[in-house]
Amino acid sequence: MNVIDRFVGFFSPASGLRRAAARITLDQVRNYDGAVYGRRTAGWRSNNASANVAIKRDLPTLRSRSRDLVRNTWWGQRIHTVFTAHAVGSGIMPKPNTGNKRLDRRVKAAFKKWAATCDYEGQLNFDGLVALATNCIVESGEVLGHLRSVSPSSVKPGVVPLQLQLLEPDHLDASHDLMMTSTKMVDQGIEYDDRGRRVAYWVWPVHPGARGLVMPKMSVRVEADNMLHCYRKVRIGQGRGVPWLAPVMLKGRDLADLEEAVIVKARIEACLAAFIKSNNPARTLADQVSNEPVGSSKRRIETMAPGMVAYLDQGEELQTVNPSSSTQFEAVLTTQWLALAAGAGVTYDQLTGDLRRANYSSLKAGKIEFRRIVEQFQHLTLVAMFLDPLWQRWCADAMDAGILPRRAEGYPVEWIMPANEPVDPMKDMQADILAVRSGRMTWPQFVAAWGLDPDTQLDEIEAWYADIDARGIILDTDPRLALISTKGAAKDEANTEVNNAPPKPQPKPK
Repeated sequence: MNVIDRFVGFFSPASGLRRAAARITLDQVRNYDGAVYGRRTAGWRSNNASANVAIKRDLPTLRSRSRDLVRNTWWGQRIHTVFTAHAVGSGIMPKPNTGNKRLDRRVKAAFKKWAATCDYEGQLNFDGLVALATNCIVESGEVLGHLRSVSPSSVKPGVVPLQLQLLEPDHLDASHDLMMTSTKMVDQGIEYDDRGRRVAYWVWPVHPGARGLVMPKMSVRVEADNMLHCYRKVRIGQGRGVPWLAPVMLKGRDLADLEEAVIVKARIEACLAAFIKSNNPARTLADQVSNEPVGSSKRRIETMAPGMVAYLDQGEELQTVNPSSSTQFEAVLTTQWLALAAGAGVTYDQLTGDLRRANYSSLKAGKIEFRRIVEQFQHLTLVAMFLDPLWQRWCADAMDAGILPRRAEGYPVEWIMPANEPVDPMKDMQADILAVRSGRMTWPQFVAAWGLDPDTQLDEIEAWYADIDARGIILDTDPRLALISTKGAAKDEANTEVNNAPPKPQPKPK
């Protein structure tokens, strides 16, 4: 209320009241509906806490409940499996790009040899570790990768003396949360310098949830150069990752309870229940309990079997229970599954496996958005926080061990992601051929999109051509002999290649 409003209200309270009411109405019109306090927003609790403050208290509970949903619900395990299968598949391959083909082959051979035995626990290869790390990110929100330099004598000759140990986020000492000095701060087990950059991690050597083991009293400080910390970062300044099921956790739990209730109801509907109603007032509660031995013919019948004939005592009659069935649950469950799939970032058919109402257009449209989500995770999270730092460390250790020559510019790398399986292979292949012909993408990009290394592919094609030419074999799968019926081929090109094709064999004269 300004000076004029107070002046008018002093001399004319009625006019002042109308002005105040009009001003309140005007303020409400100018405000956002979501920021208005009223009956509809009475139970809406919100705050402006930073990302780390919002995560700090609830993260252990969210992690434990997310793991419980993955263990004990079919949809939790399904989301967990589907996303990892698309993001990692059977493996992610590095493609060195130094500009020297011979050196690139040497780097790939050295990495392949190291990838076979890089697991600190000695069980998985590199691809298996990446898949396991992705599983942990989806389920627990984040993963830690401890890079351990080992003695060259403990590995095979020619193998980089470096191993990777994956750790669950529980290993981070969240209780180590304090301001150490004016230039260093520790927040949820992560140590930062005065610029906000990570310099170390405070890690429990033993999992805090391990039972029966002697737990250390103090966490261990690990330099940031020796630790990989990978998680999906959704807010500026966010230092820890949140389980991906957090937005749908409560709805998913309610859905699991509803499914259990539907199953129990269906089991009851499939049974025939019966009650014995006695019309004899002389019988007491003590008479209802039979004390006869098991083999006695007078033992009371309490269960029913198919084809059974039971005789009732005088004054007793049989009443059956006829439960009513309901078909409304399917619509409710389908609606909940749709919301659950959308909140978890997968499609409905991927969550449920239900393809009854799916067609090429719907599957194609749904997969396009899902693939964008997967690609965003692959390149903006997995590559940036896990694969690239690991590659840089591996190259440095390989140069120190004399396995790779020292290069001031290092060893640039590109990561080849797993192929996206097409909905209709023929249509997608034709589209890819036209894209390469029109210059929208190059042939190496086309090959890499299918999860293959273009250089390796060319080497195999060259060897195959040389082999079949040396043997004098002609196959219609030879792309050098394009068929006229091949869709997407230029007409003049097809005619030229047909004219240059080997002559057909002529029949022998009789």
